[in-house]
Amino acid sequence: MAAIEAVHPMRKWHAKVAAAFLQLLKREPVNSRPVVTNTCYSFVTPQDAIHIASVHQYDAFERTFKTAPRSGAVSAAENPLEARYALA
Repeated sequence: MAAIEAVHPMRKWHAKVAAAFLQLLKREPVNSRPVVTNTCYSFVTPQDAIHIASVHQYDAFERTFKTAPRSGAVSAAENPLEARYALA
């Protein structure tokens, strides 16, 4: 199953991080343990797609986001509904 096209809708994730930076610049308090989600879609046919998803939580000690345990999910099979989500 070769991927025809990959779609990475990370706009919400980027927006959360950008909003936190703006809060810091304005010297406003920010969430010390933010959580973000990510879902990536890949088309396997022009009509069908699959996905992989995960949840990431900020680790203040290491100053980076880490994948939350048992947060991963993958498609059971390619399907047209996932393709609609990928295009949204």
